[in-house]
Amino acid sequence: MIEGSDPMIRHVDWTEVPPSVAVVETVSNATGREPTELPSLYDTIDSDALDALCTDDGRDTEAITVSFVYAEQEVTVLGGGTVIVEPIEER
Repeated sequence: MIEGSDPMIRHVDWTEVPPSVAVVETVSNATGREPTELPSLYDTIDSDALDALCTDDGRDTEAITVSFVYAEQEVTVLGGGTVIVEPIEER
């Protein structure tokens, strides 16, 4: 992804692709790096907790928003099945 470009937005069915996997795949696509070249997601966020939070059948997951920085990208995961990745802006 080119600095200053539009964010990469991916819509996902969490029953087919867990949120943690979708984050790594989307960041990989946004940065042009292979998933194996990215740092471990678990070093940034508890990936099991992210998956559980976004896929809990007993909770209104549509209201969930989780944002964090991973592999020099700003990542936002929406409980309804969206991953948004954009480069960290220079401040």
